[in-house]
Formats: sequence, C-alpha cells, structure tokens
Amino acid sequence: MQALAALPPAPSGERNTTIASGGRVPLPADDSVFRAMQDEMDRSLRRLRMDDLPGPYHLTYAVRQGTQAHISASFGALEASQASPFLDMKVRVRVGDHSFDNTNFVPSGFGFHPGGQGNASFAGDYDNLRFTLWSLSDVAYKNALEVLAKKKAFRARHQIAEVFDDFSREPESMRVEPLSWSPIDLPLWERRVRELSAVFRAYPDIQESRVQLAFGSGTKRLLDSEGTAVRVAQTHVEIEFLAQTQARDGLRVGDSLSLYYPGWDDVPPQETLLAEARRFAQGVADVVHGSTVEAYVGPVLFEDQAAAEFFDVQLVDNISSPRGLWAEDAGNRVFDAPPFVSRLGMRVSVPWLGFADEPLLERWEGTPLFGHYEVDEEGVPAQRLELTRKGKLVGLYMSRAPIREFKRSNGHGRAAFNGEPSGRMGTLIVTPEKSVPRAELKERMRAMCRELELDYGVIVRSMGGLTPIRAYKLYAADGREEPVAGVEFVGAGFRPLRDIVAASKEMYVFNFYHGQQGRTPVPASIVAPSILVQEMELRKTERKPERLPYLKHPYFAGKR
Repeated sequence: MQALAALPPAPSGERNTTIASGGRVPLPADDSVFRAMQDEMDRSLRRLRMDDLPGPYHLTYAVRQGTQAHISASFGALEASQASPFLDMKVRVRVGDHSFDNTNFVPSGFGFHPGGQGNASFAGDYDNLRFTLWSLSDVAYKNALEVLAKKKAFRARHQIAEVFDDFSREPESMRVEPLSWSPIDLPLWERRVRELSAVFRAYPDIQESRVQLAFGSGTKRLLDSEGTAVRVAQTHVEIEFLAQTQARDGLRVGDSLSLYYPGWDDVPPQETLLAEARRFAQGVADVVHGSTVEAYVGPVLFEDQAAAEFFDVQLVDNISSPRGLWAEDAGNRVFDAPPFVSRLGMRVSVPWLGFADEPLLERWEGTPLFGHYEVDEEGVPAQRLELTRKGKLVGLYMSRAPIREFKRSNGHGRAAFNGEPSGRMGTLIVTPEKSVPRAELKERMRAMCRELELDYGVIVRSMGGLTPIRAYKLYAADGREEPVAGVEFVGAGFRPLRDIVAASKEMYVFNFYHGQQGRTPVPASIVAPSILVQEMELRKTERKPERLPYLKHPYFAGKR
C-alpha cells in the first residue's frame, strides 16, 4: 500500500457503496488494510487466551488513515501551518459475555477506555498493520481481564441486585464506500486565513483574536467479530474565529464561532467568510460597552445560535449516554445516568414543539449538517429517533449498552475516534406546530414587558453552557437594543423547556461539536427556531473582574 503522503486513487471496481445487513458479504479483495484487520482478528479470536482464563467473546478493530492540516493566524500574521498524514488504530476487547463483561465500569486508576489505541507507520503495509493490531490486542486483552475481575468484586461488594446486559445483540451490517479523500492547497488557505484574521484590525475593543482552519480527509474502517464491516470516507473543514476582550468593569469575555463544511466545494467564497468574521467581531466588541444587570426576572428571547444552545443544554445533555456506569471512585459522578432517564413518559417540553434526531439528513435547505452520519461507532446503521411526542419524552440516545427501558441500540453509539461509544446526538430537529415571524417575537416580548411593568426584556444570541455571552436589553418603550455584559442565569433547572411561549418560522442551523462531561466530543447539528421563554431569572455574574490594561493595544495606539 502506498504511503499516505501520496494517497492512491480509489481502486477500480469500487466506485459504488456496498450496503448489507443481516448477511455476510465478502470484504473488498484488494483492500490490504481490511485484510490485515481480518487476519489478525481471526487469529486473536482463536488463540488470544491466558492460561485458564477466558478469551475475548467480542473484538472491534478500527483504523483511520488520511491527511490532516492546521493553519492559525492572528491579526493578519500567520502563526502556524502544517499538514501531515495520519494512521490511527483502536482495538476494543470484551471478555465475559453479552450479559456481563468488562465494560460499563470505571475502575480506580484505569480511566474509561477499555481498549488499546496506537499509531502505525504511515506506509500502512500489511505486516506493519498486523504487528500494531497484535500489540494493541494484547494490551487491551490483559486490561480487560483485570477490569472484569475488579467489576465482579465491585458487584459483590455493593450487592447490586439489578444488572442490565452490558452489550446488546445487533444484526451484523456492512457499509463499504469507495476510497476517497481530498488534498489541501496549503498556500491558498494560508492566505485566506491571514485575510480573515486581519478583519480584527478594525476592532480596537477586542484585545486578542485568532482564526484557525482545521482540515482532515481520509478513510475510517471498522471491523468486529460479529461480521460487521464499515469503510467510510470522511472529510471535514472547520474555520474557527476566536476573540477575547474585557468589559468596562474588567470582566473578561470571550467568544468563538465555528463554521463546518463536509468538503471544499461547500466552503463559501472569501467575501462571505469575511462578512462572517466582521459580524462575529462586532458582536464581541459590543460587549465592551455593555451595561450590567443586577437582577432580572422576566421573558427571555433566545435567537438563532443561542436557541440551539438552549436545546443542547436543556434537552440533549439530559438524554445522552443513558447507561450510567459503575465507578469505584466516588468522584466519578460524571458517569451517572442523566436526569431525564427517569422521566420517560413524562412531560419535559411544551406539547407544540417536536424533537427528533435525524442523523441521515445531509443538508437542511442547502446548508450542510455536521451531525450527518450513516453508521455509528459500533457499526450500527444510523436511525431517525423520535425524542418527544406532545411534550412527553419517548426516546433516549442509545448505543449497544442496554438500560431497563431500552434493550437495543438505535444507531446513536457515538464517540470521537479515541473515545468510548455511548448514546449521543447526531442532528436534532426542533419542529414547532405553531410559529410566527422572528421579528414578531421581539414585539411579543415588548408587550409582555409592558404588561409586567418591566423596562426591558433580554435577548440572548450566544451562550457558553447556560451562561449568556452575547446578550442585549430590548427596551419595551422604543424597541432599542443595548448590550449587556457579565450576567448569568439563576436556578434555571428544567422548567424553561416547559415555559416556551412562542417560536419563529425561521429555522437556524447550528453545527458544532457536542461535548459531554467525561465523554469525547462528536460532530453534531441542531436545527431550531428562535424561541421566547416566558420567565427566567438573571443576575450579575459572580466571576471576579480583572484590571484593564494600562496601555492601549500598540496597533491602535499608532505604534506599528
């Protein structure tokens, strides 16, 4: 196989995607990576065994290879630029059986990942691949035996009566896409990233800024001992804007904007990106001159990105990774089951908003969806998932780790390549049964404020968690807006989902990496309307301000 620095073209005869489920289909005969994976897996299943201890009952091998690049610039100057090939490998070993094995348990000092991970030579030849897979399998098998012994002792010590299966039984599946990857024109993108970073020279209120481009293109393969085989082409382009400044009282404020594209053809012209950079920079600069809010109880309008972030925190986080893990260390509470697992069948939202996850959608009205995927990290085909029905919770994101209510995967076993799959989102679609033009949401909030005898309502346009980053007062009397700095929500709980009173006709696509404490981030999308929440409480942040710089930024002080 050729070195990845000079990736070969897709082999002839493999121009079409092969899809199968429930029946074995031969792997591509000329794919030496698959052949190395299959040969070493067969050997491990037959012979990987220590003394009288059990061998693996399930193996998963994953290999990803391709090229990656990173470019960074600040204030018009290039900071970093590099492109390199990669070949990463991962082995997951299960010892025991489907009902009880070495997973879903966090032993003290072991961390969460039960498998082995490593890198092979960029040449990726058959013998080198088998050597690396053999080495990783050996380490993962020994760890699996030790973890299984600890887990059995933990169960006996804590006298746990109700035990769910550790691994669901799913039909084998195959998805083999043509080999495909994209190169990067490094000089072109160095110039474009520099130009984008130079936009911030027009904003003296911003203290630090940076523009970054991350690119990756290649192939991911997955093979398991049940017959599932996956080969998918993966390309992503991410352009990220970062800025940091201080409000007038010294409170430090930072924000970021990430734009994701599935390929170079989807990246818009430079003028469009420059306009995005200016819009982002102006939003951060506005915060510097913002007023503060000592205390506020009243309606809150979440627009565009902030509305998507609201649903991420209020709903998605509370239904992700529903299988809680046993943990030896009491401090590992991050692996507990999320709150909404116990609320299945109960009302969690207003009945006129529908929530469904649709990972098979590639675009929304022409906009690429970062959360699109065909097969999850466990080789299970992606599926549409209904999450609520008339406001009641009816679904959870499921991997192959069963819980009391759901025994099977729904194709949402997701993780970064170096992570452990759990039930995670793909593309959340929020559908209102009734809606109004977005401009009317502002008028409705002004009317609510007048009725409540409030001088203003609050608009939120971006958040970090449930902390507003870009927020504005909307005055009831004349409709003018005024930036707000340094506020945070108080005691939000789960109530705001049930207090939504209106939604916009316009839908916003928010592409991002969904993070979850203790888990690796996954590509995700939320398509949602702007929303008006009847009542929330805000207060001045308790974060401590810092001293402002004594001197102005040298560029804006006239010293070049």
